[in-house]
Amino acid sequence: MQRFILAVLAASFGLAGSAQAQRQQPVARPSRWVLNGHSSMTLGTSVTDAFNEVKTSSGLGAGVEVGYRVTPRLLTYAGLEINKQPVDAFDLEGDFGLTHLEAGARYSFPITGSKMLPYIGAWVGRRSLSTTLDDFDAGTSSDFSMSGLVAGASGGVQLFVSPKLALDGGLSIGVGKMGNIKVDGQKQTTQGLESTTTTRIRFGANWYP
Repeated sequence: MQRFILAVLAASFGLAGSAQAQRQQPVARPSRWVLNGHSSMTLGTSVTDAFNEVKTSSGLGAGVEVGYRVTPRLLTYAGLEINKQPVDAFDLEGDFGLTHLEAGARYSFPITGSKMLPYIGAWVGRRSLSTTLDDFDAGTSSDFSMSGLVAGASGGVQLFVSPKLALDGGLSIGVGKMGNIKVDGQKQTTQGLESTTTTRIRFGANWYP
């Protein structure tokens, strides 16, 4: 009988010690930071005022983002993306660089039992179209750029392939005016400038370190 009581006490102390050790072990928490790298395609863009129109056709590019999860569903982020867009005109040749520098937030909608995580978002930023204009007759070249503030909305879905890695694809649309026009750093005047829409399709991956 005494041996039985001693065995029960030993087992009880062993279980208590194991539970205490588990309580003292730090619990791993998912990272709040998110790092993104992606490739993108931007549809054709046009900048039009009362006298001129600059049009580009679709082009490819790439971008990076750094995000911070305020809550499990709400992500804030800042990002930079650069695309190359050919000039869409019969009398011009060359390419424009389309740059987006933006900050925004995305809200996710978890699906029970699914590795897919849809989201919607809104963002603000600054974008620019820039190129070098060559005058072959005079043998000179000029730096030409158009830029301005932009606001937009986005939507997409993440597909988690592991707890720390997710594929990410989505669509982003931005609207605003590119009224800051410069040639060799000198600002040019414009009249009747219309809003410009940029549509970007992107695919990449998110890493949760």
